Amino acid sequence: MITTEMVEELDRLIHLIDIGEFERSFEGTLALLEIVESNQNKGGTYYKMLFNIAGVLTDIGHMQPNSEASKTGLQLMENNKAEIIEQIEEDAFYYNLSNAKSNVIEEKNPFKQSFETIEQLIELKSYFWKTIKFSYKNKGSSPPEYTVNLGNALKQQFRIVEALKCYDYVNLLGLDIPQSWINRSESLMLLNQVSNTYSIQMLEQIKEGYENIISSDRIPPQWIRHYKEQIRFHSQKIDEARSELGIVKDLYDHETTLKEYKELNDFRRFCLDKYLALSEHGLYCKCAESARDDLTIPTLSGVVGDFVVPMEMVLNRLKSEFSFSRRLYYEYLNHETENELQHESCFSELFNDELLGLDVEKLRTAFRLCFGILDKIGVAICELYDLYPPNGQVSFQSFWQLNHENRRERFESVKSPGLLALYSIATDLNDKKDGEWAFFKQWRNDLEHKFIVVHKSDKPSDIYNSYSFMNGIIFIKEVDFISHLEQIFQITRSAIFSFVFTVRDKAIQTKKDDGLYNG
Repeated sequence: MITTEMVEELDRLIHLIDIGEFERSFEGTLALLEIVESNQNKGGTYYKMLFNIAGVLTDIGHMQPNSEASKTGLQLMENNKAEIIEQIEEDAFYYNLSNAKSNVIEEKNPFKQSFETIEQLIELKSYFWKTIKFSYKNKGSSPPEYTVNLGNALKQQFRIVEALKCYDYVNLLGLDIPQSWINRSESLMLLNQVSNTYSIQMLEQIKEGYENIISSDRIPPQWIRHYKEQIRFHSQKIDEARSELGIVKDLYDHETTLKEYKELNDFRRFCLDKYLALSEHGLYCKCAESARDDLTIPTLSGVVGDFVVPMEMVLNRLKSEFSFSRRLYYEYLNHETENELQHESCFSELFNDELLGLDVEKLRTAFRLCFGILDKIGVAICELYDLYPPNGQVSFQSFWQLNHENRRERFESVKSPGLLALYSIATDLNDKKDGEWAFFKQWRNDLEHKFIVVHKSDKPSDIYNSYSFMNGIIFIKEVDFISHLEQIFQITRSAIFSFVFTVRDKAIQTKKDDGLYNG
């Protein structure tokens, strides 16, 4: 029997974590676990208590850190998964399970990840996707903490573009969630290393992130000193950069940025707000410097290699198709097709709720274009490193084939942060890797070869049985199609940036080999 005293003790142990008394909380949690497990009556409240204890152990494991606490919490959840899920909602279970798994990741330093160790992170990322999807399915929304932890998993796999979006979404809510600010600052530092570029605005935002952290009520007091040191360090870096470039500090920087953002045209603001811009500066700032898609492989310090110009040609094509795709989406949302044009098509009225005409075709085309972009990135990577699969066929999500013919070793020999990120993105679309978005590929194929009906209502009506003759028709609600289009946009945009960073890394390595690199 789970008593009131046990529940009160659990609350006390949680409070000990809040004030940084991790060791005392750990010892007390183990003692409470022993008492709970001695229960003969293992009903619903028993498994709820086990789950809560596992959550406390997971928090201790992360914040202390404490590997024994992490492993004990993970074991409790894995050994009692079915019974726990019967008592709580699936998203809560997978959230805590994901956190526990994140604590036991063997390689914490992303720059030491390999095409072998990243498999742990790929599994973790899939669990966080499940957490958010179960939450939306059951509740229609997702707690911001879920998004933060997804961002953390993506960050560790160098999917910095997507991670920043996660943190921006949470930070805009104005809640006291310091982990979001911590990881946003860390992501910007990673971006500096991976992209081989920086700006004073990037340094400013790293510093401001740490400033937001020390004002939080949810940071253990003993951590404050470290973050104050980070503020001092980055303040010094900013002063040095300004002095070197002869730039005077703008005391009204935020107001200036907002003014410049408002002066952008509607479409550009849409691209920045929807995270569809192909601008490195636009990854973290919406000022005038983000007004153009100025993403290129060369940097101000220069790059070297015969492959640079051909790869820039590839990037031009990727940018062209992505720009067209997002424009179609913008027009769908903001410019409804004129009635006269719709009238000219002379659709028969079948009262079957199917959306037809130029508007919905813009959505369909945008979705298909994204997959074309991804496949072109796959071809470019194969050309860049001579990594074509044995059958010579390249599909972005499956050409990797790391378990065949020593291909994992071949990829490891040319490993870079951008290439690891591209592999991680590909696993999202691969059903053999438990990819949460693997059905997107089937949608793409069905849009080309089968009948996909996009409809407005929850369940399409069909007065004249127009759908009865065809087998295998796929029905997708308009709001779901739009939601998933936005997701494939984010995956595609992230892949474009990661492709650029991959080519840059190879160019920098070439420059080093030629003795020309001073970075």
